[in-house]
Amino acid sequence: MQESLPAPSVQSTDNMNIALVDDMPGELMRLSKILNEYAASRGIAMKLSAFQSGEELLADYHPLKYTIIFLDIYMDGMTGVDAAKKIRQVDNDTLIVFLTTSMDHTFEAFGVHAYQYLLKTTEDEELKARVYSVLDDALDMDSGKDDIITFSSEGETKRLPLSSVLFAQSQRNYVLVNDIHGGSYLIRITFSSISETLKKDSRFLQINRGIIVNMDHITDFGKNTCTLKGDVKLPVNVREQKKLDQIRQNYVFGKLRRKHIK
Repeated sequence: MQESLPAPSVQSTDNMNIALVDDMPGELMRLSKILNEYAASRGIAMKLSAFQSGEELLADYHPLKYTIIFLDIYMDGMTGVDAAKKIRQVDNDTLIVFLTTSMDHTFEAFGVHAYQYLLKTTEDEELKARVYSVLDDALDMDSGKDDIITFSSEGETKRLPLSSVLFAQSQRNYVLVNDIHGGSYLIRITFSSISETLKKDSRFLQINRGIIVNMDHITDFGKNTCTLKGDVKLPVNVREQKKLDQIRQNYVFGKLRRKHIK
């Protein structure tokens, strides 16, 4: 008999996990000092991982391992642009910030959707101001505040931002989790276990027995059917429809209000 896999867990991304990649040890130390000073000044937890080559960074890389990657473009061996291309094959969400002594290769780097380009300068205070600006902007981004759900599916560990979870649905002894990119993951776990995990986030609503959805992705909410992005239609508990719709409306109103206040 197959044993149940560990329950899914949610990891907060309030802590920043940052990778620094530069083939010059002096530059790694310089940037590490700036980043540690930033963390202390903002009162946030930050974990730094330093690498001296793109190959070293990629050796044990997995999606969403880092919040931000500061990546030198000009390096011996694999260039920063080549390393970024490898990263983007498996990870579209991690922010990549290129470090460069010249802007000559920025056009080539556009294809990897770099978040920012930082021109290296010999003036520490100037570089510090640029790094601080990038980090402040990154902290303000919604994706930077998104939590990650971790679970096992078909023998592999999966990590999804909660924002990308479309819905979870009971499938006998399993739960099927679908994401907004068309991915489907079958988890050997009870529905109550995963719903308990997801309900800790206000965007998730259980619309029927064995079905919980992400309200951010609802496109229509009718008497019998909840429609999600991608024209996914799921049955709604008819007896609870008014209550569920009121919860959804209150959620949308609260979201708009918070956006307006910002």
